[in-house]
Amino acid sequence: MNIMNSCMIIFNLFCLIIYANGFVLKSSKVVRNMALYDDKVPSAWKIVSIPLKEQARRWFIQRALIKGIDWDKLTDYYKVPTNFAELQEWKSKMENLSVVYPAYFLQPFHGYDEGNMNWLAAQENEAASLSMCANYWKGVCAADSERWVRYNITSNIKSYLGNEDNLIDGILDVGCSGGISTEYLKRGFPRVSNIYGLDLSPYFISVGAFRSKQQNTNIQYVHANAEQTPFSRESFDLIVCNFLFHEVPQNATQKILDEMMRLLRPNGVLVVVDIDPENLKNDALLSQFRRWAFEVTEPHIYGYYDSNMTKYLEDHGFENVVKKTNDPINAIWLGRKQEVTQTYNDSYVYYAAV
Repeated sequence: MNIMNSCMIIFNLFCLIIYANGFVLKSSKVVRNMALYDDKVPSAWKIVSIPLKEQARRWFIQRALIKGIDWDKLTDYYKVPTNFAELQEWKSKMENLSVVYPAYFLQPFHGYDEGNMNWLAAQENEAASLSMCANYWKGVCAADSERWVRYNITSNIKSYLGNEDNLIDGILDVGCSGGISTEYLKRGFPRVSNIYGLDLSPYFISVGAFRSKQQNTNIQYVHANAEQTPFSRESFDLIVCNFLFHEVPQNATQKILDEMMRLLRPNGVLVVVDIDPENLKNDALLSQFRRWAFEVTEPHIYGYYDSNMTKYLEDHGFENVVKKTNDPINAIWLGRKQEVTQTYNDSYVYYAAV
């Protein structure tokens, strides 16, 4: 991508942002309330995102290149004919054809018209993961930034667990995408052999399974909706939701938290890693330009601005809830399920994590 093309992307985004500001920002309270109480994507977001999303995606890629991320090399690895054939084979094995995709999931996430339901999004996941952290610390390369973010998550979890670290027997990574977050959990808890990654995209799950085979991590991946998973109740000691809740509407958030409570064993811990809403609204790292490039690729972000994860966890019965800063943009929330076993309806469960 040459300098002229880059300038055109920035100019076009700038012009569209001026238009979008006049259309949406003046009614942001209305838009956010719509997102908060309705699973439908606000009509204002749809109007603004159509002309912006592709250019926003191209801007993110250009930004990654500037930070030294070899986007094409990382992506092309998954496009090599033999590798892609293996990805397709994994998808045919792992895809649950009975899954009914909620409408909120089938939106044009991250600049892709098909959202997370396409190969390109899954193939670009590794590069996108690096790019996500690229500007968090000034003067730090993208690879080190990602390691800091991921290892901070592990460190915060272990600090919360204290001496109970060695009691963890089963881990579930919810919203695992292509498995990078799950791999870091595996490194952080090498003694635990029972580690699962769960995602609603069969394309991302296939990438995760492919990577697990290549790296011999023995991570198990499951294609399912986090609102209603196939696991038996009380299957896990530790559940981590990685960057999931800013991508779902509020009603879905409540259902997912109910399901996480069902899946945790007594005294188990739920961890939520996500963008801190206060940072989204106020942090200087997010310039107006970058904020809009982000917002037009995230259909449910306006509801997330008004979320209160601490309150959500407490309302769902989690105890000892704490919130910690994980890095300049993201926070980590941790809460524990009480030791008294609760009663759940397991009529739809078809296997247990063993």
